[in-house]
Amino acid sequence: MAKDANCELCSEERITPWLFEDDNFFVAMCASCDLPMVVLRDHRVDLTDGEVASMREVLATEAKKYFEEKPFFIDELMRQIPDHKHMHARRRPQVPNF
Repeated sequence: MAKDANCELCSEERITPWLFEDDNFFVAMCASCDLPMVVLRDHRVDLTDGEVASMREVLATEAKKYFEEKPFFIDELMRQIPDHKHMHARRRPQVPNF
């Protein structure tokens, strides 16, 4: 697996709780937004469709436990670390009924 010594995600420091890990990914609480995120253990952004689907599945499983019955969505936009594939689970905004 490729690693980048300057990448905060490659370091895999356990500064927040980890919810899941295997040889390919880990799910941890994001240090910036305090929400579950899945991180590829390889420093790259070009993934196969199967890898993306696996990441989404792992994150969705952990997010369902974290959010319980509350709706959420998977956000694939990589804002602060754009060169290492990761995704966040975020609360779905509630739309008021008028």
